[in-house]
Amino acid sequence: MTSNDKTPSVLRRGIKSFFSFWKDFLVGDSPVLALGVIIILGVAYLLHNSAVLAPVFAIILVLVLMTFAVWQKTRTRRHSQP
Repeated sequence: MTSNDKTPSVLRRGIKSFFSFWKDFLVGDSPVLALGVIIILGVAYLLHNSAVLAPVFAIILVLVLMTFAVWQKTRTRRHSQP
């Protein structure tokens, strides 16, 4: 067995570990926030030709997403406390 035979396995493990880290980092805390960020980036990209609409919609969507995240977290805490 030469060193070239091990390269695909090492490369595959490295790639898997890389994506596993990012999944845990981005989605692990809150899948809703991860999905919201993807939606905000998509809307901003679709409106990228407008110098006014893209930033306005991005700011509004970020505020809505953060408000929802805080509401969801406080609601969960209230229900979990005795």
